[in-house]
Amino acid sequence: MARPITPRALTRARLLLTESADVLALRARKELRRQLTAVSSSDSPRRRRAYQVGRQAARRGINTLTRRQVGWVATLWRARWLADNRYEITGWAYERGYGYPTPPRFRVFLRRPGSRLRVQAQVRTVSEMEINGFATRAEFDYANTGFVATFDLAPLVADPSPEKWQVHVEVTGADGRTRSGTLKYRHRRGSARVLGAGTDASGVQLVPSWRRRQGLFFARKVPTALATGLRLDRRHVQLDVSLRGLAPVRAELVSRQARRPLRMERTAAGTVRLDADVPETWVVTQAAEELEAETEESALDRGRRLGDESEDAIEEVGSEQGGDERSAATVQERLGQQLVAQTYRVVLTDADGSEHRVATALGQGDPVQSTGSGLMAYAGGGGLLYLSDTSSRLVVTEVRLEPGEAPRLELGGTWGGTLDAVEMTLRGRRQELPAQAVLHPDGTWTASLELLRSQWGGPEQLPRTGTYTLRATDPAGGSVRMMSSPAVVARTPEKLDVPQARMRLEIGKGRALVLRVGLTRGEHELGSFHQRRMDRAYLEGEHAPQRSVYLESFYGRLATCNPYAIDRVLARDHPDWTRYWGVADISVPVPPGAVAVVEGTQAWFDARARSRYVVVNDWLRRRFVPQPFQTVLQTWHGSMFKRIGLDRPNVGASTRQALETERDKWDVLLSQNAHSTEILRSAYGWTGTFYEEGYPRNDALVQGSGEAVRAALGIRPEQRAVLYAPTWRDNAAGLVVFLDLHRLTEELGDDYVVLLRGHSRTVGHGASVRQAGVIDVTTYPSITELFLAADAMITDYSSVMFDFSVTRRPMIFYVPDLDAYRDDIRGVYFDLEEHAPGPVVATQEQVVAAIRAMDDPAPYAGRYARWVERFNTLDDGHSADRVVARLLEGLESTDGP
Repeated sequence: MARPITPRALTRARLLLTESADVLALRARKELRRQLTAVSSSDSPRRRRAYQVGRQAARRGINTLTRRQVGWVATLWRARWLADNRYEITGWAYERGYGYPTPPRFRVFLRRPGSRLRVQAQVRTVSEMEINGFATRAEFDYANTGFVATFDLAPLVADPSPEKWQVHVEVTGADGRTRSGTLKYRHRRGSARVLGAGTDASGVQLVPSWRRRQGLFFARKVPTALATGLRLDRRHVQLDVSLRGLAPVRAELVSRQARRPLRMERTAAGTVRLDADVPETWVVTQAAEELEAETEESALDRGRRLGDESEDAIEEVGSEQGGDERSAATVQERLGQQLVAQTYRVVLTDADGSEHRVATALGQGDPVQSTGSGLMAYAGGGGLLYLSDTSSRLVVTEVRLEPGEAPRLELGGTWGGTLDAVEMTLRGRRQELPAQAVLHPDGTWTASLELLRSQWGGPEQLPRTGTYTLRATDPAGGSVRMMSSPAVVARTPEKLDVPQARMRLEIGKGRALVLRVGLTRGEHELGSFHQRRMDRAYLEGEHAPQRSVYLESFYGRLATCNPYAIDRVLARDHPDWTRYWGVADISVPVPPGAVAVVEGTQAWFDARARSRYVVVNDWLRRRFVPQPFQTVLQTWHGSMFKRIGLDRPNVGASTRQALETERDKWDVLLSQNAHSTEILRSAYGWTGTFYEEGYPRNDALVQGSGEAVRAALGIRPEQRAVLYAPTWRDNAAGLVVFLDLHRLTEELGDDYVVLLRGHSRTVGHGASVRQAGVIDVTTYPSITELFLAADAMITDYSSVMFDFSVTRRPMIFYVPDLDAYRDDIRGVYFDLEEHAPGPVVATQEQVVAAIRAMDDPAPYAGRYARWVERFNTLDDGHSADRVVARLLEGLESTDGP
């Protein structure tokens, strides 16, 4: 008898069908997107034009039937209050797929639902290169679609309606085509993210807010309680509050972890005075969540239950800097308790038990601080008053760039708390820029920060691409909270006049000051439109050869490896040749005498198009097409233990096609040894020329010394340096560190130091490790120098095993995931446990034991000798000489390039 179908079985069946439909729909969308991209990027102008016309028609139909605003781009870049209820917004607006060869006409206005009223803004057009930087797959230059609009919001003050006013933008091109809509996007690291309220002289507040997919709104609010006077004296706070229709019976400071009563005294009709001594907040350290510092954001989460704050308004206020700012000495003052920062709201309760939050007229004024404590009062989201309680606090009120050949930032502000000194840095993920900071007795501070810095003893360079947050610590190492004043926030994002780089000031979490370093590209190089234009000119143009060599290492992230060693021989033996180095950004130092060309610049396109020789150690990718006169030397970047190319498991058709397309760009393939030659022949289907000459990058290992490197890294002569260099994983984005570094350094003691070296593919993920006994050398330019500096190496499946063996120093293979890596993740070419020239271990305890036993080479002497014979016979110190001689063979007999 058949079993009845249960409701649960039916539900599961429906879910399976739904999931299958979703998968099919996703695949269909991907294929459609691929086909559309192919058409839009077609070499045929007729096909590209047909694509544009079809897309425009589809958008018109969708926008007529729906409110999705498809194809409409309107971005809020900057927002700030001016005097007399005037508000200025900066942004851009255009319709994708239409060009604006001349600046369009703009109309920017406020509209309230249900009303024909309009508040028109005064508008001027601006040209801004950053617009192209944010345009994806752009077919036109949109740099001249910027605008600055200034509103006089006096009509909103007089309007009693509770409805919000919404910003609309209308843009008309030279051809008369008009398109309008709301603001759709905003820059989230600046004044457009931290929208502050304005307070009229009458006490009416105008509160800007952002709604996702709907844009910028203004609301008129009449606070029932408005703080008009505010004084802080050490830990004492006093407020004068104006009331409208409110008769409070209780006043409190409310945070997530505390409610502090305020004394309340009526001073005149409709006003009260509130005051209290604010005690510090200690919590029992039994749960991890209790150690989390109170933030403005979390206070607002609670505040939703106290009033009318919406999700959208909550989103507008950035949280304060996370983490506990107290030093270790302070934390230990009470056994089992933690001193925690607080952010208080001022709450008045009426006779009915309703709670009303106190607003503030501070508006865009500087926060109010006390020099004797970390208390600070400031205006938060929605014009509300917040009282922050930290042990110490710095407010940035002044930022000034001193331009020139050695640009620097001059900073200043106010401080409060118990500090006697402070250390200040602009901290990025992989680089820090220290500042010289001074605290003055009058409650102000100044700092000077040089933007040119040397990394690892190299030349002074501007910072690498990324974001750098201004942070401060006290002498005990505790974090000191920092906040930018409203005046500084209102300036952001602000471009800095540094011709060598694209830099701007922004605002990060907790209104922290941020320096953003962008890709170094000029006005006519930035963005997808100009990149496509230069790509097309490169592909379709005729390029005259020149007497130059283009070199690139790891996609321009470094100027090292085999291309570097070849560069040194070229500079020595062929000084008349120009040597171009392709780099990801200007922070990458290149060898002396070489010319750095930043990826995506016109100089970069020209160098790749005209150089007689191209020398790279990784894929050139789709943006390179070899010229008839060019010779491309692919040096690769390591011998192989893990499977590569076509030898990897489950290689799909698209991967195979991409691999074969890349392979066809090469003329010569460099191999370190016979083992690599056979693998490269199989993994890339290579039938062309091999240079089996050893690895040029290992020439320095034969006669080089690591003493200078050890001294530069701060390694004492008697310390043993252990290099830990794991490879990247196909199933993980960042650095995979299986070792517990804290426990490892504790067990090894001060006689050892660990050099942590992440793979070049993991540099962009995570931050540098800061720990006693560990030196994070992930960004150190030359791993060859680290080989010379290390007494031993721990690795897993990385190709460094074939290079470090040139030193004949101990190696430890820490592979706790060997079975998974070998059988499921990547696959390998030989049995590591059988052939490794050192112990193959799977636990941290075994790693420690192997390190302590590394002075006895006898157990692995035979294996090591066989390993060197198999992989390093050609690494004799003269590999680069042989490679350059073969590459340039016969050229000296010719006159031209």
